[in-house]
Amino acid sequence: MAITKMKRLEIVGLNNERKRLIEYLQRCGVVDISDSREEGLESRETATVISQLDQYMSSASEALDILRPYSQAKGGMFYIRPEISADNYAATSGEMAEITALVSEVIKLRKQREKNREDIASYEATIRSLEPYKMLDIPLGTKTVGKVNIRIGTLDGEWDEERLWKVFNDAEIQDVYFEILSKDCQQTAVFVMYHNDAAKRVEPVLAGINLLAPPINTVGKTPLEYSEELRARCEALKNEYEDGEIRIKELATNKGKIELFYDKLSLRREKYNTLARVGITENAFFVSGYIPEKAGEKLLPELEKQFIVSAELIEPDVEEDVPKAFENNAFVSPVEGITSDYSMPSSHDVDPNPIMAFFYYFFFGMMFSDAGYGLILMIVCGLLGFGSFMEKDKRRAYKMFFFCGVSTTFWGIMYGSFFGDMIATVSKTFGDGSVAFTPILMDPVQKPLQLLIMSVAFGLVHILTAIATKFYMTWRDGDKFAAICDSGFWFVLLFGLAVFAGGMALGIKILETVGLVMLIGSAAGLILTQGRNQKNPIMKLFGGILSLYDITSYVGDILSYSRLMALGLATGVIASVINVLGSLGGDSVVGMIAFIAISIFGHALNFAINMLGAYVHTNRLQYVEFYQKFYEGGGKKYKPFGFNTKYFRFKN
Repeated sequence: MAITKMKRLEIVGLNNERKRLIEYLQRCGVVDISDSREEGLESRETATVISQLDQYMSSASEALDILRPYSQAKGGMFYIRPEISADNYAATSGEMAEITALVSEVIKLRKQREKNREDIASYEATIRSLEPYKMLDIPLGTKTVGKVNIRIGTLDGEWDEERLWKVFNDAEIQDVYFEILSKDCQQTAVFVMYHNDAAKRVEPVLAGINLLAPPINTVGKTPLEYSEELRARCEALKNEYEDGEIRIKELATNKGKIELFYDKLSLRREKYNTLARVGITENAFFVSGYIPEKAGEKLLPELEKQFIVSAELIEPDVEEDVPKAFENNAFVSPVEGITSDYSMPSSHDVDPNPIMAFFYYFFFGMMFSDAGYGLILMIVCGLLGFGSFMEKDKRRAYKMFFFCGVSTTFWGIMYGSFFGDMIATVSKTFGDGSVAFTPILMDPVQKPLQLLIMSVAFGLVHILTAIATKFYMTWRDGDKFAAICDSGFWFVLLFGLAVFAGGMALGIKILETVGLVMLIGSAAGLILTQGRNQKNPIMKLFGGILSLYDITSYVGDILSYSRLMALGLATGVIASVINVLGSLGGDSVVGMIAFIAISIFGHALNFAINMLGAYVHTNRLQYVEFYQKFYEGGGKKYKPFGFNTKYFRFKN
């Protein structure tokens, strides 16, 4: 249970084997390849190829998005990707041509259908705008016929002949002819005709009433003829649109081929990206990377057997930025993601997961603290984490929550909580009230102070463990004096504070005395040593005295573990309130139905909210109160060059 031992792998070979060796390393999937372009070494220019592959992948991804609604293929959390042989991971030229043509057709069909949809909408809008003029027997846009001027357009609001005649009469115009083509409360379409000689008198009047010409020219056709023509176009476009959809549905049967093509491109892109980091000369190449020691010992003879190369495993330098990976058992490995999300360990760190795992499960269960919820978590996450319903890489989080469920069940039994007080509530409501789930340790609602003290005590243990880990790391690195001064004295001081407080609370004088001695001795040690980097003796003493102020930080951290009590109480109290609400219907059929319905909804909501709270606050206790005491972080994660695909699994 530790950080995986890494070795640096260095390979020198002939250029004519470079590509084949890189492909072999990709199949092996165990080497984190570094940039090997050193002084005097060149590299292959792959940016153009990678850019081309990115375009192909982008097009394939776009085509898959188009086909996805039409495909019957399964997906989702429980979908297990098909597994195929690594021998099929390279795309042939024939396959490239076939799939790129397929992808192009899918994208072209989508674009054509979008254009059809836009054109149909435009034509339909035009048809609607022609509706007020459909009784006209001349084309829209007609301005003159011989010496007669024609104006066609719309007026705001609802007009009638009397109102329009009044406008002309007021302007003393009689030699004009007009027709009301259509009208509604918003606008009125009119046809106006007058002689050229009357134009100077009529046109200002028309402008005054804001006669707006239609924005459409029916191109030598009457509005009705043009509308019919547009309807015919719409019908043709709709047929073309439907034909396109039928064709896309047919092409959706090839979705798997495009997915495989996408994955092959992804692997090829990763290969060329790696080739760009390989140092080359006129005749040779140089590859450097990191590999787990055990895997390296197996890989080395295979490389020398299959290639004309010189390969060796080298112990990395102490200050070398070696990628990190964890190697832990089934109990610890599920929480490795919690640590990697925070930061991978530095070269000086120990693997914090074995220590953190126990506290993580312990605190999560203490905050969730209901046996009923814990059993649900155990059953569901146990099936998902240890069953074969999901791919291996997706199971880790469920394994973690399975162990959290075990801890939750344990603390639920300790607190006497099974869906709150459901057993007692059911017994009282529908029975004689003689059955109840009795707590083994304590009832948090009845003894909140004891629970608070216990929570703070567990927090102190957690922080002391972090300080002890820091002590071990400093001692291991050879600075034993710093280990004693910077970690040892603080450990004794905090432990002594706990002993002293315990002695006072229990009235045991010997504990008070021992605790006081530990407090005084460790405080004196801190005063004498914490300013040791100062040259001035007075500043040394002053720096040591000021260091005692850090006790406030430690006390604040310890008190933050009161959240163990708060969240534990919240889970149980809310669950009990839900049970009370459910029991209000009394001992009847309706009451039973109401109890079941309210219980299912209420406990599901309580489960979701408090599980999220337990997860967030458990992470916080590790990140803020625990890791910051000893964990440096900042390391680089081990990312082996291999088959990292989206839709298919290639056997390494």
